[in-house]
Amino acid sequence: MNNPTRSVVGALILMAVVIGAWFVFYASDPSAAGGAGSGQGAATSGKGGGGGRGGRQAPLVVASPVVERLVDNRLKAVGNGEALASISVVPLTGGILTEILVSAGQQVEADTILARLDNEEQQIARDRAARTADEANADAARLQRLFRSQTVTEVEYNRALAESSDAQLALRDAELTLARRTISTPMAGIVGFVEHNRGNYISAQSQLLTVDDRSKLIVEFWIPERFANKIRIGQVIKAVALSTPGSPINGTIIGVGSRIEPNSRTLEVKAVIENIGDIFRPGMSFELELTFPGETYPAVNPLAVQWDSTGSYVWKMQDDIATRVPAIIIQRNPESVLVDAELKADDQVIIEGLLTLREGSKVRVDGAPQGNRGNAAAQANQAKADTAKTGTAELTKPTVKASEGGGS
Repeated sequence: MNNPTRSVVGALILMAVVIGAWFVFYASDPSAAGGAGSGQGAATSGKGGGGGRGGRQAPLVVASPVVERLVDNRLKAVGNGEALASISVVPLTGGILTEILVSAGQQVEADTILARLDNEEQQIARDRAARTADEANADAARLQRLFRSQTVTEVEYNRALAESSDAQLALRDAELTLARRTISTPMAGIVGFVEHNRGNYISAQSQLLTVDDRSKLIVEFWIPERFANKIRIGQVIKAVALSTPGSPINGTIIGVGSRIEPNSRTLEVKAVIENIGDIFRPGMSFELELTFPGETYPAVNPLAVQWDSTGSYVWKMQDDIATRVPAIIIQRNPESVLVDAELKADDQVIIEGLLTLREGSKVRVDGAPQGNRGNAAAQANQAKADTAKTGTAELTKPTVKASEGGGS
């Protein structure tokens, strides 16, 4: 076989291989055949399937509606109770403890005598001062009569009056010193344990016992700084002792701290509760609950909240377009997150398919009805049939040309 004949045969074999590969490829992918065939077929395929092999399909996402919720308007805190008033009883002077007149747990009234110190020396001093005062008073009265009869001078009479006054002051001082040997309580309350025994020497720095007025309890607790501008004096609270959880009682805020504690970012608050029946004790722990007027915020699914270097945000979907909306987290709940964002009720936020989103990108919602799905299937079948016909015609035409080439 001469060289021209070999060239023609090689060309025919190469052409047959190319045509066979083309037929196998487009027969297995009707949409590609439609794009390569006619412009009308490409347009039909694009409408029915969301773009052919060369077009990028919109990302598939899952959306969730926005709802409006109230910020949790309840605050719970734990605090410790203190007596409404509590004093430590100490003697005003040192001495030997000779009498203890009360016991721990006893209810006493104001000015009740609690104990006595030895007082013999003070009684003697008081008696001596009383006798001196009596003598001075008698001298002053005698000189007054003599002064009226002009027997003594006015200077002598005035001196007698001064001595009488000094004697009275000395008597008062002696009586005060004697009175301080008796220890009494300045207020009503419950007596604590006596820390000294009879016969002990105690000084003016020695604590004898305590007296607590627990008709009411002061509960001290701390609240987060975000509630600092909401709490008010006179606000009602509900308190429950941890030892008696089934007995809630109402109380009132009586004091609010003036500054935030910098380490814990909390504010000190004090409340008073009634101790009806004397069932509570100072030092008990209480769980306190406060209510505040709630504010309404958009609530979104927790999966919708995303983060980047600029902060938190969500993807809002409107007319199948994704838009990024900055969102400041106000409160986290198990089922939702309250955010401060430009969202309103029934807005749709994307919760799945977030990784492929871009600002202004078009999206498809998973589960949403797709229009003309039946028409798209019919158009795909028609495109497949057209592709088969077109492929047969093209196969025939090159074969004829090859035969003509071989004849020459």
